[in-house]
Amino acid sequence: MHKNELLAFIMQHKWQILGALGGLLFCILVFVINFWRTLFLFAVVAALSFIGALLDEGGIERVQEFFSRLFRKK
Repeated sequence: MHKNELLAFIMQHKWQILGALGGLLFCILVFVINFWRTLFLFAVVAALSFIGALLDEGGIERVQEFFSRLFRKK
């Protein structure tokens, strides 16, 4: 398989490959650091990734807007 064919294969199946790698990483972490620590780690990474996406979208103002809408009084 040539380099271009391999790259085309990876691009065509990128979500399957990422899903498999994510599952493998999750299983390794469960066996190494236990289930609850792994879930905590994934929750922290997901939360910080979400905040990073908000910062990319509109800076600190977007983060402030999100949290003010989340915790507003009705």
